[in-house]
Amino acid sequence: MVQNSGKTLYPGAFKPVNMPQPAQVEEDSYGLPTAIRTTRKQVIKDIEDRWRIDDEWWRSEPISRLYYAVLLVSGQRIVLYKDLTSNCWYRQTY
Repeated sequence: MVQNSGKTLYPGAFKPVNMPQPAQVEEDSYGLPTAIRTTRKQVIKDIEDRWRIDDEWWRSEPISRLYYAVLLVSGQRIVLYKDLTSNCWYRQTY
């Protein structure tokens, strides 16, 4: 167990983890992701799951995202989402 250091926390002491990272995603004519560009193009082999989150609709900046759990040709599994309010793609790690 970690002992209490007794230090007072200050604003900014907490750092968010697993923040979404902007991603360059290629889409097909239906808007589905087909590839992601990092240092090189990674082709998406399969979309394993898809879900949508619409939340905080009462705020000035509501959340509306379409998530995709995808399998790359390399065998890597990643989660991407498209922010439907800004039309931008992000990669989310868990």
